[in-house]
Amino acid sequence: MRRLKPELPRAIYEFPEGQLRIVNWKEVPPMELGNWAGLHGEMETELIVCRETTGSKMTVVGRSVFFPGAYHDPHFHLYAEEALWCLSGKGVAGSGDKEYLLTPGDVQFAPVGEIHWLRNPFDEPLEFIWIYTGVAMPNESGYCTPDLFETAMAVMKKGEIPK
Repeated sequence: MRRLKPELPRAIYEFPEGQLRIVNWKEVPPMELGNWAGLHGEMETELIVCRETTGSKMTVVGRSVFFPGAYHDPHFHLYAEEALWCLSGKGVAGSGDKEYLLTPGDVQFAPVGEIHWLRNPFDEPLEFIWIYTGVAMPNESGYCTPDLFETAMAVMKKGEIPK
């Protein structure tokens, strides 16, 4: 995995539980994306603020880089709002039947349940910060692709539990 990781210009801070924390993304090991549904291509992600890194109870903040050609399929979150702040590069963000150019300084906001996606069709890396509110870890956001949702609904309608 390629890693964009410049040196941290200070010591790593340690904070007692229950106090303000300062965490630099350079301190955090990359997230293992594994088989996370809907992610394609070369990318890197760090969980900067979450239950595991800061003891957060209601917020997740991450940093991601989508290298050229990487993309995230349409998906939604049942339990979290999402904001994405473009730091560098360009990307294409979409929702509904529209797509928008995402450039440095732009913030994309997706309310709970809104299908959205992101892709990098450009020749430079797209770097961004993303935030989930209302949850402490990404897997608590109710992340779902439309296909996974339809499958889950079909199972629920049948009253069967998959083995």
